[in-house]
Amino acid sequence: MSGIYVEQPDIKDKHVYTERAGTGLWLVKVPKYVSDRLKMCDEGGQFGVIKTNRTAAGTKISFDIDQNLCDKVSDDKSQCPSNHDMRLGTLAGPNRALAVYSEGEEVIHMEGVIKTRFDVYQNQNSSRSYLSLKRFEAERKAMPERTIKFNTKTVNAFKPSNVSQKQLYTTKAQREEKSANKRIRLDRATVENMILKAFKKNQYISQKNLLSITGQPENYLKEFLGEMCVYNNKAPHKNTWELKPEYRHYDQTSEASKDMETD
Repeated sequence: MSGIYVEQPDIKDKHVYTERAGTGLWLVKVPKYVSDRLKMCDEGGQFGVIKTNRTAAGTKISFDIDQNLCDKVSDDKSQCPSNHDMRLGTLAGPNRALAVYSEGEEVIHMEGVIKTRFDVYQNQNSSRSYLSLKRFEAERKAMPERTIKFNTKTVNAFKPSNVSQKQLYTTKAQREEKSANKRIRLDRATVENMILKAFKKNQYISQKNLLSITGQPENYLKEFLGEMCVYNNKAPHKNTWELKPEYRHYDQTSEASKDMETD
């Protein structure tokens, strides 16, 4: 057994055995639909029959695919013609040889050298089925890759959220706290009494403190302040509210005495 040692970079070193280098092989080029049917053929099964017909014009070679394979529906749901002609082709050149190799885990075998080339074409008798096949392929290529699919069932779609679990708990706690501290409007008489009671203790009160004392919504409280109070824009009691004279619980003399004590 003869062998040649081959070295190639980035490829595991293997021995090439050439004991079948003198074997003559055929190179047969077939259309794609024929190679697809060859993949559908069972191992050891019959793929087709090669026929030779000698005439005065020369030898005619034909190839017929097994009818069972032609009737099979492939992935593209198309059927192929069965009758084909084989025409003798030319090789790359007189000084060029094409060899066939088979590779195993440890060795490479040279299976032979290509002596003859044949090209397979559809027969004129099967032109109708061939045209039907090509028309189907053209229609398949013209179909868009993406199509609209109508859904008759209701689908619950939820928007994605990037809130983490910790942030979710924090947000939930804030919502509960906000709900617990939500200000509820009381009747007018109760709110008026609360305001008068607050001004009994202090003559000047800021709006923030009034909100805290009454616990009312800000817009609702402003209605009472506009009716019952006066806003101070100047020092020494700037930015505070004071009861109007008709709502004050103290008289003018006591107020004047307080101002004199202040002076």
